[in-house]
Amino acid sequence: MARTRVSSHLSIFLLLVSLCAHSAASDDGSGSGSGSADADAGRHARAAATVAELLLVHNAARQVVGVPPLTWSAQIAAYAKAYARSRRGDCAPRRSPLFYFGENVFVGRGRHWNATAMVASWVAEGRWYDYGSSSCAAPSGSSCLRYTQVVWRSTTQLGCARIVCDSGDTFLVCDYFPPGNYGKGRPY
Repeated sequence: MARTRVSSHLSIFLLLVSLCAHSAASDDGSGSGSGSADADAGRHARAAATVAELLLVHNAARQVVGVPPLTWSAQIAAYAKAYARSRRGDCAPRRSPLFYFGENVFVGRGRHWNATAMVASWVAEGRWYDYGSSSCAAPSGSSCLRYTQVVWRSTTQLGCARIVCDSGDTFLVCDYFPPGNYGKGRPY
């Protein structure tokens, strides 16, 4: 019964995410403002909106399963930003070398991806997770690990970075502290 309730809530959540993804702005280019102060203000506003969107999508998924919301960490985001920049040349969806954090990586074709759509791909893995048996019935080549990191109960902080790679594709990395997916415990 708990699985059915979570699956129903997850379906509603994914529908809302889909609707938000179609209506949210996702331009990462620079505008043609009249001065650097205007350009800086625009970049800061877009960055703040992206942070708010990342927290909103993560915390909506967490609310569905009854775990406390995450808070933004500028320090973790700075690490994520440095790592994202190191992937600009190859846009490879590889884990960073620092295992102090939990981590999710997304690479999407093209530059027009917003935070909602990117995180929704991780949350969608929840359809394969069975809480009762704490198991994942994902098809071959897929897993539930990105989903379980998003909703991991003891994780409290989030920091992410989004870049457009040299290829023109979008790279998002989110780091989580404390990390999830350790031991045999259930995520929530």
